Amino acid sequence: MKLVLCVLVLAVSLAMAGATAGIEGTSGTYWYPSDAETILWEQPPTGFAQGSQYFTDLYPEYDAGVADDFMFPVDTKCNKIKWWGGYWSNTNLFPIEAPVEIYLYEDDGTGNAPTLPQHSSAIASWMIPWGDYDEVADLNNFLCTYEFPEWVWFDANVTYWVEIRKAFALDPYGQYGFVESDPGSMAPCVQGFDGLTPPILWWTPRPAGAAFVLIWDDALALESSTWADIKTIF
Repeated sequence: MKLVLCVLVLAVSLAMAGATAGIEGTSGTYWYPSDAETILWEQPPTGFAQGSQYFTDLYPEYDAGVADDFMFPVDTKCNKIKWWGGYWSNTNLFPIEAPVEIYLYEDDGTGNAPTLPQHSSAIASWMIPWGDYDEVADLNNFLCTYEFPEWVWFDANVTYWVEIRKAFALDPYGQYGFVESDPGSMAPCVQGFDGLTPPILWWTPRPAGAAFVLIWDDALALESSTWADIKTIF
C-alpha cells in the first residue's frame, strides 16, 4: 500500500498538475482589495498547485511544505494574509475542511532558503483550525484569508520566508498545494518533501514563486484599537 501511495504522491507532486489548471497573469483571481486594505506584498496566482501538506495519516514519510520569500525596505506592520491553494487526487468536494499551518522564517543567510530545521526554526507560527480562516473558490483555485490575532512586524531589509500548508489525510482526501506565482519576486519558492525516492530536500528551489498577499487592513486595525480602549476603560 505504501508503494502505491509513494508512486501517487511522487507522480502528482512533481508534475504539479491536477485540479488547478494553468492560469495566465493576474487574471487568475477575482479578488480585489477593499478600500480599507493596503497591499504590502503581492504575488498573484498564475500556475499550478505545489505540494504543501502535512499528511496526518503518513507523517513523517510524506511531510511536505512550500515557502516563499519577501522583504520590505522599511519596518512594516501586517495584520492579514491571503494565499491561493489547490487540491487534487481525490473525489471529495472542495474545499477540504482542515487546519492550516503558517510558518514564518528568516533567511538562512544565503538569500535562497529559510532556516533549517524546517518548522522548529521558525520565528513565528500559527496553527489555524478550520473555521478560523476563510476559504472560497476563486477561478481554478481556492483563495484563503487569515487575520493575524496580533500585528506582525517585519524589520526593514530582512529577508523573510512564509510557508503555508494544510493538514489532512491523503486517504481519502488527496493532496493540497501552494499555488505558483510566476514570475515571483526575489528568490524562487522552495519545497521540501520527505519520503520520496530520491527525496526533495528541505529546501529545494522550485521554478516559480508562490501566490500570496500580505495586507494592512485599516478596518481590522480600528477594531483592534477599539477593543483595546474598551479593555482599558474596564
